[in-house]
Amino acid sequence: MNSIHILQILPMYHEDGEKVLRDNAKVTKFNTFDEEEIIDFLKNNKVDGITLRAPARITRNILDACDGVKAISGAGVGLDNIDVDYATRKGIPILHAPKVNTTATAEHAVSLILAVMKNIVNFNKEMERGNYAYRDGKYTKELKGKKLGLIGFGSISQEVAKIMKNGFNMEILAYVRRIPEERKQIAADIGAELTMNMEDVFRNCDVISLHIPLNEKTAGIIDKTYFDMMKPDAVLVNTARGGIINEEDLVAALENNQLYAAGADVFRKEPAPADHPFLNVEKIIKTPHVGGISQEAAQKMSVTVAANLVKAVQGEKLPTIANLEELS
Repeated sequence: MNSIHILQILPMYHEDGEKVLRDNAKVTKFNTFDEEEIIDFLKNNKVDGITLRAPARITRNILDACDGVKAISGAGVGLDNIDVDYATRKGIPILHAPKVNTTATAEHAVSLILAVMKNIVNFNKEMERGNYAYRDGKYTKELKGKKLGLIGFGSISQEVAKIMKNGFNMEILAYVRRIPEERKQIAADIGAELTMNMEDVFRNCDVISLHIPLNEKTAGIIDKTYFDMMKPDAVLVNTARGGIINEEDLVAALENNQLYAAGADVFRKEPAPADHPFLNVEKIIKTPHVGGISQEAAQKMSVTVAANLVKAVQGEKLPTIANLEELS
């Protein structure tokens, strides 16, 4: 009988990860997220580890009920649904799976860029209606030789840069907060230029792709100030986190023709509610936060998360513990 008890909140992205958990631990699974129900369970049961996926959250109230919990793991890269700072104060390691979905998310960002530039969704919609004449006077846009702006320059952003540089011969300009030698060399190898001024990207680029995490400093950071700087024929794509954009400002900017169109895989509130401001905007191509869950990435991510959670509960110090340095 397994001596480890794992609380799983919502299904993992792939069954293989759940099998790893079952093979190595006793698993209690909640298929819905109810904060009070989770707290009650934690108070009345010995739990060694918790794994969850959005929209489930690890709040302060849940953490206060986590006596004996040795580790908590998100489902993938992002940790904005976990109060990491408070967990650190409680001495609980928080795990994630960085870089596992790099290829999937980068390819999705590129797909959104192409779909926006080529007006794919609207052409398909009108074809299904039998409206072949919709094509008349509708021109698509080319990527070759244009300038791609990247906000952030982590692994996903770098992969997008490689695809667009090698596939479309685009110029690449990436915004970063710091330019250490290692990052400077990566940019040089790709053929990208780095800037520490975000305005440079919004003023000068034809396509802008967002790749920064959501935290207190970045919440709502992409707003009217930056949309006002964009070229009227530029496009914006977000596969990072919805909360980094002021969504109402983006809708207003599109209505005022301050930019050409946008693509969004992420939303400030997920699942996106029926009255979400993006849903009735034809100039925004929407996908339901699927950029990082290709079949390949979902399998690898789930297995990695499950295996690492078991190891962390057993006391291993893993590089995927996001708050390892703070705990030390």
